[in-house]
Amino acid sequence: MKATVVGGGPVGLTYCALLKQAGHDVRLWSQSRSGSGVEHFTGEIEGDHRIEQVAGAEEAAAFAEVLVMARCAQGNRAALDALVPHLRPEQVVIFSAELSYASVYLRGAIAAQGRSVRTVSWSTTVPTAQRNDGGIRVGTLRDTVDMASAGFEDAEEATALCVTLFGPRFRYVGDVLRIGLSNLNPQIHLANAIANLTRIERGESWENYECITPAVGRLIEDLDTERLALAQSYGFEVRSVHDHYLMTFPGLTPGTVSEMAGQVFRRAPGTLGPRSLDTRYIWEDVPFGLVPLCALARAKGAPMELHEAGIRLLAGYLGADFRAKNDMLSEVLEAL
Repeated sequence: MKATVVGGGPVGLTYCALLKQAGHDVRLWSQSRSGSGVEHFTGEIEGDHRIEQVAGAEEAAAFAEVLVMARCAQGNRAALDALVPHLRPEQVVIFSAELSYASVYLRGAIAAQGRSVRTVSWSTTVPTAQRNDGGIRVGTLRDTVDMASAGFEDAEEATALCVTLFGPRFRYVGDVLRIGLSNLNPQIHLANAIANLTRIERGESWENYECITPAVGRLIEDLDTERLALAQSYGFEVRSVHDHYLMTFPGLTPGTVSEMAGQVFRRAPGTLGPRSLDTRYIWEDVPFGLVPLCALARAKGAPMELHEAGIRLLAGYLGADFRAKNDMLSEVLEAL
């Protein structure tokens, strides 16, 4: 199958490697990585892979049967707007992961031109990956990723496509709104970023999972309680943060978030936290992960007070208007 990965960060490059290993014909469209070249992978993927790159949106769409969106959320709208004129009805666009309901934005933009597009939304990424001095370190390949789709004849067709590309790790849950409510990275990253903000600002080297201490773990669990209540108010049962750990890291002994994070650290140290305030933990997960959820909660008349407080706290530290940073928010909320 011909696939274009959109986004040249560590996760996007890992998708390229996974697709190549599965025998697919792969291209990368990236505005941060110049030219084709060899990337070295360690961890859950070992070895070198040559990543062939295309020049822009038109070439990215012309090549592909399926496109995998792996860009940072800040760049999603610009990339989608560039792709819209070139997408064909038979193509599929996969969103990895669904942040700020970007798939809803894309379908609206396509519909405004009298056309349609098939989309798949994942609750999280298949891999976790970081760039290090030697290349790309792939920390884990998740066993279970929840997914939804739009525009397909049936769920089996959408699920089979994902399995063909990335293996039997997908669980169909049927509704894109539920998928957006299932993404736990924003809450986990909010708690860890606030607790370790000075480490991030000073550029210190710190272990992400080791620093999910009991205090940080309790905050994550309280944020999760709010998220679960929001999902229930919309009629959905979604995985808890405890389930997320057990499904992401098979073999863990169930416990508190802090206890399970400690097991992850001891099993495979080396997953470092961010070392700059210019981190996706803040500029992606807050405006594109937490802000839309807070808007959905306010629409139900039941604001998520802890989420709102965390956003305001980071806004005070950084002097940022996180709601204004989300350039898809108004269109997405109207569509939802």
